[in-house]
Amino acid sequence: MSNNSDYIDLQIELENLIIQEYDKFYACAFRMIDNQQDTEDVLQNSFLNAYKNLSKFRRESKLFTWLYRIVINECYKYFKYINKLPLVRITENLGVTEQEFFDSIEYNCDFDDDLIMDELREKCLQAFLKCLPKNQRVCFLLKTCTDLKNKEIAEILDMSVENVKVTLFRGRKHLQELFEMRCSLIDPQKPCKCQLWIKYMNDHRLPLPTGYNQPKTDELRKAHFKNLSLLKKIAYLYTVEQKHDKKEISEKIKKFTADIV
Repeated sequence: MSNNSDYIDLQIELENLIIQEYDKFYACAFRMIDNQQDTEDVLQNSFLNAYKNLSKFRRESKLFTWLYRIVINECYKYFKYINKLPLVRITENLGVTEQEFFDSIEYNCDFDDDLIMDELREKCLQAFLKCLPKNQRVCFLLKTCTDLKNKEIAEILDMSVENVKVTLFRGRKHLQELFEMRCSLIDPQKPCKCQLWIKYMNDHRLPLPTGYNQPKTDELRKAHFKNLSLLKKIAYLYTVEQKHDKKEISEKIKKFTADIV
């Protein structure tokens, strides 16, 4: 940094960027990590690292690109990959098809605990994401949760724009295949229903998921969702609707950077 004035200006720019983009940083990190508390910790660590290394920033890239890269790298520490959905493992062990598995579960059709189903749906969405290789998952989330341009994603991930396009296509295709074969949120005629999973988990004394709630129940019931294309439905399901108070974020930044800057 050429002088102290430039450094102070950059600090202010960084703080403003964090405040303005916090919801997008949170959305992307939450989908990478799948846990609310860990997401908050990852973002705090990311912002701390940004402030600690701010003097090394040479404006060879945009500040927001640099910061996104720090957040993504911190998220990588929590990256988990699975080659089979839990449903696939269960049905393989039982020696039945997915349709046979769901047909075997008897449940009360009036069962309608929206809060539990919201949590379970989010847990299921995370399982789908974990079936995507790292680059596909990150490209998809940067596009879906932050609405970044392909060129910006390329800069963050140090990839060519063409590679970003190919990776996005493959990630979307992979998710589409996972959803369209089974998910009743996408197609009510498909066998995999949130209520059935709740019944299965209760019957087998499995803990119901918590910390995944991104309420969309009312929206999913609206006619416009039914009329969306498959890819638009998937993108909608992965949006994160949590909003953060900018004043509160500003106070947090001042608090955790007090001993650094």
